[in-house]
Amino acid sequence: MFDAVEIGRRISRLRKEKDMTQPALADCMGVSFQAVSNWERGASMPDIGKLPELAQALGVSVDELLGGGRGGEFIRSVMDGSEESFVKTQRVTLSEAGEAAPLLKPRQVKRIVQAIEEETEQRKSEETQQSEAEPSDAVQVESLFALAPFLEEDYLDELAGRLSNDVGIGRLAALAPFLSEETLGKLAQNAIQSGGTLGELAAIAPFLDEDVLGKLAQAAIARGGTLGEVAAIAPFLDEDDLGSLALSCVEGGGSVAQVAAVAPFLDEDDLDRIVKAALKQGQRIGELAGLFPFLSEESLRALVEDALKRNDTGSLTKITKFL
Repeated sequence: MFDAVEIGRRISRLRKEKDMTQPALADCMGVSFQAVSNWERGASMPDIGKLPELAQALGVSVDELLGGGRGGEFIRSVMDGSEESFVKTQRVTLSEAGEAAPLLKPRQVKRIVQAIEEETEQRKSEETQQSEAEPSDAVQVESLFALAPFLEEDYLDELAGRLSNDVGIGRLAALAPFLSEETLGKLAQNAIQSGGTLGELAAIAPFLDEDVLGKLAQAAIARGGTLGEVAAIAPFLDEDDLGSLALSCVEGGGSVAQVAAVAPFLDEDDLDRIVKAALKQGQRIGELAGLFPFLSEESLRALVEDALKRNDTGSLTKITKFL
């Protein structure tokens, strides 16, 4: 529907035909020289409120400025407030709305997306043949991602809540930077409660609150998960919370070998406590091998002494490589 580069070339050509410099056009428009430069390079597009003024300055209509056709008609419908009718009668897609979004205000984008949703639902209810069905939800969701920077947070939160049940939390990762922390936390909790894994949350973990992540990790362990599962979000967990979780797993009878999955994210003090707890429970030194690269020299020497007492030459050889 819109090609920012092509529109930029058109603006540049029309400006030159008027024998205007970029600074002169910028002064006429009340914008910066950089704004005009970005328009002409296709790096950005003028706001819809500036289009009539820009068209007048260049001596053309808005339709001519945008290249006419479907795109021009769409923008004109937005300018006269009839975009919802245009969307429904012309079956504008989310992909097309995404192309126009840089020109529009957030509330205009919201109205357009809502109109597209309404038209799509109505059409689906009327269709009886599978061959005539609307493109898959996957296509719709991918198109929505492109619109995210132009939609208000509250509306995106609402959309994400509805979509999460159909496409899963992992598929919504592209929306994470634009969602509220509260909504993202609720979606993550719902996903885990519905049987999802921490691995599915890895893509959105950088945008989740540490407290929420800590509770999700604890819940996963409580329902029988392992530290291997927690490893997917370990880089984003509070270090103290991760250390306490790993220690509780070992003290609860779990194999210390599983701690290796999160060892790179644990501090030496926590690792030392974990090693002592494992040995106290009678776990073999060999099971600690995955932790050797991350242990303090003090812990390694203590393990050497323990290996000597047990005459465990195999473990002794492995430990000394890290001393």
